[in-house]
This record gives sequence, C-alpha cells and structure tokens, in this order.
Amino acid sequence: MRRALICCAALALMGGCGKKTEDTKNPDPTGGASDTGDTGDAGGGGSGGETAQEVPQEPDPPAIAEARAQVLVTDFAAAKATLEPLVADLTARSQYRASGLAASWLALAVVNQIAEDARAPAEYAMKMADKTGDKEVVIAANLASGAYDAGLERFPEAIAKFETAFNTDRSGTSAPLALILFGETKIGMAFDADDNLANPQELDSAGTSFLKARDLAATQPENAVLVGRAAIGMAAVARYKGDNKKACDLLKEANTAYANAGAKEYLTSGADALKDAARCK
Repeated sequence: MRRALICCAALALMGGCGKKTEDTKNPDPTGGASDTGDTGDAGGGGSGGETAQEVPQEPDPPAIAEARAQVLVTDFAAAKATLEPLVADLTARSQYRASGLAASWLALAVVNQIAEDARAPAEYAMKMADKTGDKEVVIAANLASGAYDAGLERFPEAIAKFETAFNTDRSGTSAPLALILFGETKIGMAFDADDNLANPQELDSAGTSFLKARDLAATQPENAVLVGRAAIGMAAVARYKGDNKKACDLLKEANTAYANAGAKEYLTSGADALKDAARCK
C-alpha cells in the first residue's frame, strides 16, 4: 500500500470478516450514527455461533492483554514472540474465545511486515468468532481480517470489516482502532495505482474517522497511543490537501501522545517522515 505508507506509517496495524444480515445497521463509521443503534450481525462472527463447548473454557490469559498493548505501540516482535506459542497452546486445548483473541492480535502483529503472514491467524480468528459469537472475538477477528485485506489492497473488503468491528461496539476499547484502520484504508482508496489523488472525497471520509477516533481514544487510558496515531492520520489528510501548517500542528500533538504512551520507532519514524514532507520547523 504505497499511498498509505507515504502518508505517515500510521498504517502500523492495518487491522474480521463476514456477511451481515439484511437487518444489520452498518453505517459508515464517519456518518454520525447513533451510539445506541442496533449493531446486528457481526461480520460472520456475531450471529450466535455455536454455543455448545466441548471443553471447559478458562479465563483469558493476561498475556493476551499484554500483547495487545505491545501491538498498539508497535512492539511487534515482542507481541509475536508472546502470541505464537500462546495461540498454539490455546488452540490445542480448544480454548475458543482466548485462542480467537490471541490469533487476532497475532495477525495484527505480523501483517505490517508480510501481509500473507496474517492470513492463517486471521482466518482462524474468524472461525472462532463464528463458533463462539463472542462480541470481543468478533471485533478482534474483523480487525485482523480487515488488516489482512488492506495489506493486500483489497480495500472494499477491508472497509466492510472495519465497519463491522466498529458497529459491534461503537464505544468499546477497540472502536478507536477500527476507526483508525477505516481512515487509513480510505487514504489508500484516495489514490490510484500511480499514486495520483484520484478520489479526494475519500480524504474527507478518512479525516472525519480519524477525528472520531482521537476523541474516543482520549477517554480510554489503554488507548493513549491511538490518540497520537489518529492525530497522525489527520495530519496526513491535511498534508495531502496542501495544508502543511495544520499538518505540523497535528504532528506536535501526535508526538506528544506518542512520547507519553511509549510508542516505538515504527510509529515515531513515520511521524518524522511526515514532518519532513510537510516541512515542519
């Protein structure tokens, strides 16, 4: 995804899948839908699934939450090292919810380097979303599968999955990430194969989504780094629209958030590249 990488390396995660029922409300996350609306079926993983479980299900291992935090700050190697053996163990022991969550975050940990590496864990996560009908698994799996699609530049498919993730819980802790991934994919859709700005209206959609993500993430301490990532996305949109002053102001905000949240070099280097492109002082 050349266009998105040019914008800022905000595409650190590109982040399930599935068919929605006809009565599912699936508005554009940037369209101002009511937070109390019906979320309906959740991307092939929220329609009830299999409720019977052959093996007693254990509480989620704390390592999953720890790996999630590592993925958000882009400490991908550490997250992968934790999650690969954890997914194998949880899968072997038929821990459906936990293995689905762990596989989702594993996909998000590896997709930025080689998109195809995310395929197996993302597909498995979607199977667990279908099996359990668990809301959190549905959301994480849609983020993971959407990231895989976005990594392959299958933008419409990715957008549908990020919408599903967002609509499943519009105020939840994964909602800001869904909005950011939606916005980053919209930036990709704004450009053609030759990196020409062919669909400028997609930048407006991206900007609105980033703004909503920033405002929501600011209320969630566990998503502090996403405040910076959303601001980077907004800065990229401003840069593409030729407003370098606004881009530079947003970059200052993003860098402050990154410093406070412990963002890793993958994110900070992207901010630096965008700062150079916008000729910020």
